[in-house]
Amino acid sequence: MVTLNKKKRIQLLAIVAATAMATSGVGMSASHAAAQTVNIGISADMDKLDPHTSTNFATVRILGLVYSELVESTTDLQIVPGLAKSWYWNSSSTQLTMYMRTGVKFHDGTTFTAADAKASLERIKASGSAAGNLGLVTSIRAAGAQLTINFSAPNAPFLAALDGVNMAMVSKADIDAGLIGKKVNGTGPYKYVSWTPGQSVKLSTNDSYYKSVPKVAGLNFQIIPAESSILAALNAGTVDFAYIGNPLIAKQVGSGLTLQTQPALAYHVLQLNARKAPFDNVNVRLAIQCAIDRQQVVDTAALGQGSITGPFTMPAYKSSLTDRPCPTADAAKAKKYLAAAGYPNGLTIQVMTEGGEYALATPIAQSVQSQLAKAGITVQLQPLDAATYIPKWLAGDFGAAVANNGGKVDPDTMYTRYFTSGGNLNKVAGYSSASLDSLFLQGKATGNPARRLAIYNKITHELENQAVWVWLFAPYDYYISSKKLTGFTPNPNGSMLELRNVQLG
Repeated sequence: MVTLNKKKRIQLLAIVAATAMATSGVGMSASHAAAQTVNIGISADMDKLDPHTSTNFATVRILGLVYSELVESTTDLQIVPGLAKSWYWNSSSTQLTMYMRTGVKFHDGTTFTAADAKASLERIKASGSAAGNLGLVTSIRAAGAQLTINFSAPNAPFLAALDGVNMAMVSKADIDAGLIGKKVNGTGPYKYVSWTPGQSVKLSTNDSYYKSVPKVAGLNFQIIPAESSILAALNAGTVDFAYIGNPLIAKQVGSGLTLQTQPALAYHVLQLNARKAPFDNVNVRLAIQCAIDRQQVVDTAALGQGSITGPFTMPAYKSSLTDRPCPTADAAKAKKYLAAAGYPNGLTIQVMTEGGEYALATPIAQSVQSQLAKAGITVQLQPLDAATYIPKWLAGDFGAAVANNGGKVDPDTMYTRYFTSGGNLNKVAGYSSASLDSLFLQGKATGNPARRLAIYNKITHELENQAVWVWLFAPYDYYISSKKLTGFTPNPNGSMLELRNVQLG
């Protein structure tokens, strides 16, 4: 009886103490639980739950925490093992053999196998946003933990192509049941809990994650449309972490928060659809290219925060900025091109833009509009919300568009799907040629960096001299967090996978 009473007294004292702490605002229950979940502010909502067909940046970032791929890209852009623990090529680089990790579990408790990898790659090849990455694949075989991929020609950059959420590994059983995009079942560091459109996306920690299990209970993505409001939430302590794309907001970050600035592989571009008039006339495209002062776009739209770029943004294959008809803006030359195109008195074009998460779209478009006017080109802006813009963009249903496109670790992965005649995003690119088809095949055929650089310089030369698009600048990504959050390292490719390593102090 004495022991029992003592226990009761201890329990009573604990209840009283907890109640007093909660009343004073430093209680353990609610505040401790909240401290174990990272609250993240995002300016745009997801648009789907299928990792293979996602192009929306918010969707890609969030699903990238739920699903895993066969390989990963490190923060210094090295390709390292993911769900595949090792691999080797045959001597002709036409067959890749990969060995899957054993003991990896999907979030529903089933075991990941090479058969799942085979089914995933076949689904991507058939209908995925990254189908172009698998264009040379002739067959895939799964046997135990071994996956063998055969190619019709050498494919040295294929490992890099396996990185990214569009190449995510999903369950064969889910594919067979038609559940991809309905059932969210990955192998990543966080499990999908719920999505309330326009409000939030909730993830919980995957305690069976095959790498180091996250140190927080989960992630709560709060959809806050204005980046200024996200900063206010960070200052108020209701948000712990955020990605910001607007440098004006980043400049307002005070000493009470942590700001990480990362040069991005992504790029801002004025896309010109060479299959639609008047952009089917190369002289019209050249006139537009020559009329634009790229540095002025950076200075006016991004407060000088960004670097002028050509097609390839990765450090090892960066495009030359002098190998273009107008390395600097030349309004007089633009007018000559315009006259040669049959528009001596100028012309009017429409440019599609997207708001929401793409914070710089409007200022970029307005800067381009102002500059083209000096060359006699009137720009009518077509501002659209993301839900309208993205389907039109994917269908190539535009003449010109301001776009923010993601960069890739490897130049082949970056543009094969856009600028080859069989590329699954060639409608978006609006241009292909036999010479580009040949050059991209040559780029796949060798792993020699010097040879590959020479090949991609030739690709740059054609894209710039045909003024296929007008590449503007590569931006900075800004990651803002409370002082109590540590462990996040930005990746130039825009992935937030490193949120698997964060903790709250």
